[in-house]
Amino acid sequence: MNKLDALKQEWKNQRFDLQLSKEELYALTQKKSISSIKWIFIFSCVEFFAYLLFPFLIPDYFEAFDYYRSIHLYEFSIIISILGYVILSYFMIQFYLNYNKIKASDSISILIETIIKSRKSVNKYILYNLGLFIVFLGVVLINAFRYDENYIHLLNQETGGEGSIIQMVVFIIIIMILVLAVLIGFYYLIYGRYFFKLKRHIQELNQIED
Repeated sequence: MNKLDALKQEWKNQRFDLQLSKEELYALTQKKSISSIKWIFIFSCVEFFAYLLFPFLIPDYFEAFDYYRSIHLYEFSIIISILGYVILSYFMIQFYLNYNKIKASDSISILIETIIKSRKSVNKYILYNLGLFIVFLGVVLINAFRYDENYIHLLNQETGGEGSIIQMVVFIIIIMILVLAVLIGFYYLIYGRYFFKLKRHIQELNQIED
């Protein structure tokens, strides 16, 4: 579609919006908001069940806990795993409740309030997941360099003493930045577009209310 066609389409959309009543615009925005929240809820469900099935789909997954035991992180890894399920379950329920509340809302103010709450839930969900994973990765890497002979040998190949500590810190920071970038990209791809759609719906509702 060239620029002229895009302008024509935009003009048609504006004309269509002008022909709609306030109630019709509200219903249309509500429908779009319901769709966005529904997809957020669906993705959280898929993520939850993928999290449940992940240990059974990955070869030698449970052997990783033997490694965590060897670097004195067995209990820590169990706690983090359980906490991950708790966080995912909690927010999945929140997304479902927000979805139902949007479907039942009958006023612009309530719909705006629910959409704002939904956006905050998505934001918190992403931040909690990122934070949990980064903490886990950081602790595992630190203990690996303390107790895993392979990592210790890697550190001591070229330098020793304080040089090794600096090298370890730099390596851990680089790994964590790379992993964080991948996770942010993943969550932006899955949830980001619906997060920003909800922001646009709030703006549309504010225009209707004015």
